[in-house]
Formats: sequence, C-alpha cells, structure tokens
Amino acid sequence: MKHQLLHISERLRASFWVIPAIMMAAAILLAQGCLAFDQHRDLDQLPGLGWLTLRDPDSARALLAAIASSTITVAGTVFSITTVALTLASNQFGPRLVRNFIRDRGTQISLGIFLSTFVYALLAMRGIDTSVPGNRHTLTISFALLLTLACIAYLIYFIHNVAQSIQIDNITFRINSEFRAALDGIYPREHCLDPRFRRQDLRKIHLGDDVLGVRAHKEGYVQRIDRQKLIDWASEHQCCIWLDMHPGTFLYHWGSVARIYNPPRHMDTRAIEDVVLGAIALGPQPTAEQDVIFSVRQLAQIAVRALSPGINDPFTAYTCIDRLIDGMGIVLQRPELPNCFSDDEDVLRLVTIELDFADVLAAALDEIREYGRDSGVVMRHLLSALNELAEICTRDADRKAMRTLIERLEEDCSKGVQDSFDSTTVQKQLNAMRNTLNARPPQK
Repeated sequence: MKHQLLHISERLRASFWVIPAIMMAAAILLAQGCLAFDQHRDLDQLPGLGWLTLRDPDSARALLAAIASSTITVAGTVFSITTVALTLASNQFGPRLVRNFIRDRGTQISLGIFLSTFVYALLAMRGIDTSVPGNRHTLTISFALLLTLACIAYLIYFIHNVAQSIQIDNITFRINSEFRAALDGIYPREHCLDPRFRRQDLRKIHLGDDVLGVRAHKEGYVQRIDRQKLIDWASEHQCCIWLDMHPGTFLYHWGSVARIYNPPRHMDTRAIEDVVLGAIALGPQPTAEQDVIFSVRQLAQIAVRALSPGINDPFTAYTCIDRLIDGMGIVLQRPELPNCFSDDEDVLRLVTIELDFADVLAAALDEIREYGRDSGVVMRHLLSALNELAEICTRDADRKAMRTLIERLEEDCSKGVQDSFDSTTVQKQLNAMRNTLNARPPQK
C-alpha cells in the first residue's frame, strides 16, 4: 500500500491540473461562504472596517467583471508566452525541460491562483442580487480584491521563476536534486539494509525445473515494482518469483515479465499472471521513482546536446559531467543493491535484476564519450572528474568497470583528440587513473 500511494503521489505531482483544480474548488467554497456571510452579517458594523463598504451593487458587479476578465486574459497571455520560451529552451536542453516546468510547484500554484480568482469572481458576480436594495457584499468584494493582489504578486513571481528555470545551472541543479533523491531512495545506507535481502551471484542460483512463465499483456515502461507484495504472495503460496526486468525497462506486449518456480498448481494461470502484473506499474514514460537511470539520462542528454556542432557549449557539458560524477560517487559509497529477497523464515521468495555501478557508468558516460571524443578540453575535464571518482572505487566489480571505461576512453582519445598538448595530458590522466585503481587492494 505504501508503494502504491507513493506511485500515485508521483503521478499526481507530474500532473499540471491537480493543484489548480484543488484551488478552484476552494475558490468555489470561498465564494459561497462569503456570499452567505454577507447575507447574515453586515461587516460595516465592525469598528474600523467601514472603508471596505461598496454600497452600489452595480459597481460591485462591474468590479468583479473587471477582475474576472483581466485575470483570465493575463493568465492566457503569460502562459502562452511561457510555452513559446520553453519550446525554444527545450530545443537546446532537451524536451524534459518542459516536464520539469510542469512539475514545478510554483508554476502550478501560479496557474491555480489566476484560475481560482477568475472562478471566484464569476460566482461572486452571479450571487450579487441588484434587485434587492440595501444588499451589502463587503466581505465578498474584499476577498476578490485580496485575490487580485495575490495574482499580481504571483505574476511577478511566475515571470521570475520562469526566467530562473530556463537557466542551465538551475536546470542541472534541479535534475541533480531529483537524481540524489532517487539515489537515497534506491541505494540504502549500510545501517538501513534488511538482513533478509542480500546480493548474490545469480548464475549460482538453481530453483528447479517446475517453471511458469509470465508475459506482459501491454507495452510500456516499468515505473514501479512492489517487491514486498510479490514476496508476501510467494511466501503464502510457497514459491519463488524471478523477475526478468527492472524499473526503467521498456516491456513489449509480448515480453517476458517473470518466471514462477514451483507455482501453485491449484491456481489458474491467469490468476497468477494477474497477481504478478498487478505488482508492476507500467507507464508511457520512465520515472525517477525507482529508476536511477532516468535522471542520469536527463543530465547526459543535456551534455550531448551541448556538445553538438549546432550549439558547441562545452561549459554546459562540464556542469553535467560534474553532476553525474557526484551521483556515481554516491553509488560507489553505498552497498550494492540486493537482488535476492527472503521471507521471515529466510526462504528465498524473490529474485530481481538490479543495475550495478557498471550499468550506471555506461548510461551516464557512453553518449558523452561518443560525442565528446573529438574535443580535447571535454575529455580532459571528464578524465579529471573520473580521477576523483577512482579515489573512492574500492569494490572489485566497480574497478573492473572503471578499467573497461579507461580502455574505451584511451581508444577514443587516440582517434579523436588531435592536439598534441591535449593528447599528452589525456594520456597522463589515464595513467593516473590506472595507478589510483591499482594502489589499494580491491574489496569484494
């Protein structure tokens, strides 16, 4: 249930309409409440509030009409211009810039305050009865004016926020914050590890020959896997589930999802498939909820676009490289992800495919290495950052991945880097990385 609620929360946050809809609903209730209050109480009788009185109902309706028309006009114009600006920016930094704009709370609240003011003014204007003499609507009009002032304040904030959000340093900072949050959620610290969950060599696990295959019924990206639900079900039915994919995988509608070892033969095959597929959430695009590669690729995409001949901005690439190396340092310093999950009786119930450091390293740097190998300054910066990463690389498998990357970088630089100074510097950096990796005995 907890994982399902987190998944729903993630989807709602990515929706542009949730907060504006809540604010418009609140505006409807506020308008009805203010109209009801004005019918039963006269705010003019309170000391010091007489200056808020608007005695002419026609003037009140005219004021509310002006507020309604101006707020919806300003909202439409501002958001249209913003969409154009974001479209131009996304051509340089990638289409995921629009996604971050939509997820931004300030943007959602700004739209909500304009729309809720418009809704409030319409309902308040409808509730004012000009045929009854002496009707007072002091509280209703006062709240309309307060909402208008809030719109002006949020208009200034919104323009400032958009101007900040399309700056590359702020874009990479936000993506890196999401990256680090995903790392903290996916890669637990040593003291947070559950002793029932372990990492094992999957080649040495043999579960027998009684197997039932589960295939997907529709296509999509794996956004979330409810592992605890699968463990509980497997424990209840005395079987073991072996997942053939991980969060971030694109499943074809005929793709293999899992294998059930020693499946419960008293259950219908379709019922077993429904249980397994019910624990796996698919969507039209990957998310950072359980997929650390998603944020990695966002930063790598910006770096690759910056290195394209049409843009040729190595400084943006430097920023992305620094953020990526910082995140991979967290992966190196945390325990490896468990891939074998046991129940309370220490019986293996779930086997998963988990990404290791080599997978994260490849996702982060393969495209940058491919498109930046002709630039000596980019390769020097990349190798300088990797030298820092090699200082904390202690596990044998992680060092093997780093050595493989060194060989590929050496081959790329020998073919792409033409400047003699850059070539000499790159070779020194590569040798320094080798020495760093060989300086201390590896840890298993």
